Amino acid sequence: MNGYIDKFVIMNKKNKMNDNLDWTIQQYETTLKNYPNLNKMMEEPFLLQMILTVLPSLIKQHPIGTKISKAQVYEAFNEQWIDIHVENIANKLSELRIQTNIKKIKFAFQQYCQDLGFEMFMQGNQVATENDYKGYEYNNIWSKLDPTMEMEIKHIDEKKIEIFGNNISMVI
Repeated sequence: MNGYIDKFVIMNKKNKMNDNLDWTIQQYETTLKNYPNLNKMMEEPFLLQMILTVLPSLIKQHPIGTKISKAQVYEAFNEQWIDIHVENIANKLSELRIQTNIKKIKFAFQQYCQDLGFEMFMQGNQVATENDYKGYEYNNIWSKLDPTMEMEIKHIDEKKIEIFGNNISMVI
């Protein structure tokens, strides 16, 4: 695991992935010793990178020795991911001299993530690819532009609710 931490620190500094470029290998190792339950989670490669990515922000939120759950790690990662992308969007819009409301952009991202997560849960999916949700996104865009389609979508949604209400698992 120490070898991975070394590589992570080097990669983080090279790619400037976040604001924690000054964190050293020793700092990561020492901090991880203060949160023993994270060590067990770090046995999973996916969580290892995620924990290292959000560790600096986690220690700001949780006192030394606190048991940090997977859900808290995921939440911190999601929050950091959204903040990075909102900042990128705001910067690009300001270059175009377009006024932005960062809170609205962040809320829209959070809402999208929640909607996507719920849709994935309903479909039993654990992995999302861009192609899986293009139709969903496409319909949402058109429904905002075409009131007729919005009515059709509401009508379909009402049928789904009625079908699910009767415990019949059928997709229209």
